[in-house]
Amino acid sequence: MKKILLIDYQYATGGPKTVLENLMRSGLSKTYKFVLITKSGTAGYNPIKAIQFVRYYLKRINHEHADIAYVCGLQYVGFLMTLAAKLSNVKSIVLSVHGSDWDVPEHTLRRAILKYIIEPIEVRLADRIITVCNAERKIARSLNCARKGAYFGTIYNTFPNVNYDSVPSGKLRSELNIPNDRIIVSSVGRVTERKGHKYIIEAINKIQDPTFVFVIIGDGDYLEHYRQQCSQALREHRLYLLGNRNDVYELLKDTDIFLFATLNENHSMALLEAISMHCAIVATRVGGNPETIIDGESGLLIKPEDSDGITKSLYILKDEKLRKHLAQAAYESACTKFSEKNTLGKLGQLFDQC
Repeated sequence: MKKILLIDYQYATGGPKTVLENLMRSGLSKTYKFVLITKSGTAGYNPIKAIQFVRYYLKRINHEHADIAYVCGLQYVGFLMTLAAKLSNVKSIVLSVHGSDWDVPEHTLRRAILKYIIEPIEVRLADRIITVCNAERKIARSLNCARKGAYFGTIYNTFPNVNYDSVPSGKLRSELNIPNDRIIVSSVGRVTERKGHKYIIEAINKIQDPTFVFVIIGDGDYLEHYRQQCSQALREHRLYLLGNRNDVYELLKDTDIFLFATLNENHSMALLEAISMHCAIVATRVGGNPETIIDGESGLLIKPEDSDGITKSLYILKDEKLRKHLAQAAYESACTKFSEKNTLGKLGQLFDQC
């Protein structure tokens, strides 16, 4: 049985963390021995701290005597983790691209160094590379620096293995005292600028229709912007800020519309979770979102940075029949396209080749 180190490095919650946790619970755990290694410290851009960081994780990786190091993510800390794995006793490094500095439209010297130097070196160090959506293959230009034959292809994240009927309904409406005739619009994930919360705030302030109730689930620095700019909506109970929750599926079960206004994305687990709970989807046309949602057929896609697009889409989805039709179409598509057979099956093939 091959031993595989699952190396996550950035968030205590979020997509990569969920992906690795799902992988450990999957059928592949009967074929491979998975060991999770998570980042417990920061390196910053101090070279001395970076060396200490690499040495620390080199020691942890060597201790496991594993066959494969499975590293989630590019960017700076991903590079340090990959470097530690390269110096270690593992036989092979698999790099899974869950975002890249090419995703971020920021023109600074630091960003340029990450794009043109750090990430290309990282992919050069990896033995095999996968992306979690086709769009990421185009965005992560540093993949062009990979060794010949290293790029395996796209392996989508797996659709959540959750029984919809087993998830209790009514919790969110009961907790917040939201009547059944109100339309709950939820956003789940990190509450940051890159997740498009500026434009959600603008949309909330444009929509004075009491039919819509907005629920923000997650934590981040943009929560303070909600408190400052949406004070009226908070007072009128048209907006609720719930912070981090460990009962997201139950909250999504009561959600009518999942609003995903992110400015850049790969293959979002939050989006898949919303689809699994039969939410109608409004998402930005970025990254892997159009590979998950077909505009007008299984949800509504809008331009990023477009509060008017959010507003228009929400009014379109006041039609309950349309919401249910789109939600069902998205569910049926995701069950097939992102099934364990189509995702974990490919991942198993990759592990066998390493």
